[in-house]
Amino acid sequence: MTTSQTSHVDAASAVLRVADGLYSTELDGDWSIGNAMNGGYLQVPLVRAVLAESALPHPIAVTTDFLAPPVAGPASIEVERLREGRSAGTYRAVLRQDGAPLLTASIVTGTLTEDATPEAAVFVVPEVPAPEECFRVPADPGTGVRVGLFDHVEVLLSPESGTALAGDRSLRLTGWFRAGQGVEPDPLLCVLGCDAFAPVTFTLGTYGWAPTVQLSTYLRALPAPGWLRVEVTGSLVADGWFDEECAMYDSEGRLVAQSRQIARTPRA
Repeated sequence: MTTSQTSHVDAASAVLRVADGLYSTELDGDWSIGNAMNGGYLQVPLVRAVLAESALPHPIAVTTDFLAPPVAGPASIEVERLREGRSAGTYRAVLRQDGAPLLTASIVTGTLTEDATPEAAVFVVPEVPAPEECFRVPADPGTGVRVGLFDHVEVLLSPESGTALAGDRSLRLTGWFRAGQGVEPDPLLCVLGCDAFAPVTFTLGTYGWAPTVQLSTYLRALPAPGWLRVEVTGSLVADGWFDEECAMYDSEGRLVAQSRQIARTPRA
């Protein structure tokens, strides 16, 4: 890992222990989509605080309710241990600003491995052109919404997804994700990356901020070095709501992270 890039990612989500079960963090408003900070980014300080309390090293499941958008600046994180055993711990974490709860998360901790052999698997790794054949999404993608997040991470879209964003109504995007050249993936970056792509509603030709209401992410294995292959799909857009699923595969083709969220359709 390169020192500057690694420290930048870490600094943007660092937590400081204030007391038992209480942490402070400084939210970086530049990790944003429009005027709101990215939901994947906002979860990372919560996970860091929980891991600081847990004897187990990795997040296994993270389910976050987004109650209201935080603003850039100081925030506190309260961590409550509900139970911790040898193989799994269950925690509750709440992010507050000015005393108000803005995010609340249920986080399960455990131990991920690099070489677990699947007992059964029915997923199909999506075919995605090599990274050099895809295009990086800029922070100013021409939709009228600036995505500061893309100044800090690299999201590459397949040529097929470029067509989809023109409004093919497929509710499907594919591509690649990494936190920067030389920065290798880990479970925290997977938590961030599962919410880094454009909302699938963009394939309807509807652009703008799509507020996530609840997001669940499952970590399945420690990722191998290299780019993460990503497939994002939706199944229903109705009555101002849509769902979205993300599957993330490492450079060896292993499923390393999955997420599912319910969100409001985009707001300009």
